[in-house]
Formats: sequence, structure tokens, C-alpha cells
Amino acid sequence: MRSSLNLLGTTLDVATGEWIKYSSGIGAGVDSFYEYLIKAHILFGNEEFWRMFQSAYLAVQKYFRYGPWYHEADMRTGRATYWQLTSLQAFWPGLQVLAGDVAAANLTHREFFYVCKKFGVLPERYLLDHQMVHPTEKYYPLRPELAESTYYLYQATKDPWYMEVGEAIVNSLNLHTKVDGGFASVRDVTTMQLEDHQHSFFLAET
Repeated sequence: MRSSLNLLGTTLDVATGEWIKYSSGIGAGVDSFYEYLIKAHILFGNEEFWRMFQSAYLAVQKYFRYGPWYHEADMRTGRATYWQLTSLQAFWPGLQVLAGDVAAANLTHREFFYVCKKFGVLPERYLLDHQMVHPTEKYYPLRPELAESTYYLYQATKDPWYMEVGEAIVNSLNLHTKVDGGFASVRDVTTMQLEDHQHSFFLAET
């Protein structure tokens, strides 16, 4: 299903096997593909998972990476399509640690944390080319990816700075999202308006 560039899209027609969306990246629709290829290799020791991951990872580094950031690109041509950061992409530094690419993980993680500090929590979508939060995706549904990447980087480096990042994440959750019944998703990161919802992945992964 890969393109000739070893890239994958984000949405398949399960009946025909045809790609519906050709724009690809490391965020929604494809993030778990990369994450569980390497975690399946670690868990099961299957070399095929590792070979699939390596070719996919190298393609991401070649076609999506722009300094410490990752934009999206057309899986067929490699041309950039969307210049945006999404909260789901924050898993990537943790994945890079598992792959042994710790220096690159550190650079990307710091950019995610910079955006997180800017708003107090990480917005669902941030437009890199305009340096602003997406006008219709201003929410923060308590995603755990940045916390997970912070954990992996601390375990890999023992740099106390990552402990400080972890503490900042906890303090921000307590300050902005803690309510009587648990923790609430943020409807709008620019106003910190909350909504009456807490996803199961918040408790499972954070």
C-alpha cells in the first residue's frame, strides 16, 4: 500500500483498498501505524515489523521533516501540503527515542513544549506557517502524547530538565482542567473554556 516514496496516506477505502486521502504526515490517521510498528517489534521481536518501521521512518525524515518540525506532504510526490502541528504528533519524540534517534527527539520535543507553554496546554492544531492556533480546532481533549514523549526522553537521558517539563504538565493539568469529577477537556485553549468530557485515554496513558 506504500507509495514509491515509502509514504502512506491517512485514509483507505476498506472495501477497495484505494487511498481516499493522499496527504500524509505523522499525525491523525497514520500516527498509530508508526507507533505500533516499532512497539510490536519490541514486544514480539519480529524483524518484519522493524524493517517496515525503518523504511517508513526514513521516508518521514526525508519528506516531512523541516528542522525540528514535521509538515504534511502528498504521499505520491513528497510535496508539502499542510504546515501544521497537531497534538497527536507529540508522540513522535517518544518514538524517536525507541528508535535510538535521541538528539532529533530532543529538538522536536522542545518545539512541542514551546507551543504548550504558549497556551498552557497543547492545542489540537497549530498553524506553523501563521504561528497561530487553528481557528476551528482550538480544543485540547487531554491528549497524553506529550507526557509520554517527556517520559521516554527522561528515561533515555536522565536530564532533570525533562522532570521539570513533566512537573509543568502536571501543574498545567491541575490548574486548567481539574474539576470535582476528574479532569475536563478544554474546548478553547485561548479562553480555557472547559467541556463536560474526560476521555478514557487520559487516565490510561498520561
